[in-house]
Amino acid sequence: MATYGYLIQQLNRFNLAYLHFVEGATATSRTVPEGVDLDALSAQFEGPFIGNNNYDLEMALERRAQGRIDAVAFGRLFISNPDLVERLRRGLELTIAPRESYYGGGAKGYTDWHLADSPGLVTAQRPDVAIHQTIIQSGVTP
Repeated sequence: MATYGYLIQQLNRFNLAYLHFVEGATATSRTVPEGVDLDALSAQFEGPFIGNNNYDLEMALERRAQGRIDAVAFGRLFISNPDLVERLRRGLELTIAPRESYYGGGAKGYTDWHLADSPGLVTAQRPDVAIHQTIIQSGVTP
């Protein structure tokens, strides 16, 4: 923690636009190493903190409401949901990409995903108004 805390103190001198943490191990676990307190580290940073790693809409809204993050990066979900913001806004089903399609192997499974309004996609239950209002109040422009 002392090393990370020192690093963040030094980064504050540069007036960075944001600090982006991967919480845990990418694509596997949100468990952070023993002795690391991401909330304490993000509190030391003097700018926006972006959380990342296996977030869903509910977790993003909850952590934002708690002040634990300022924004969230949905990395992998953007690959298979080119209209991710609209899907989250409308409570539509998300498409999960197979891991083997990530970042290589041509267009199939990388750039050929359908938009939510395309035939064959099922509409999931819409989030309630409170969730939508939280998005708006958080300052995130969906």
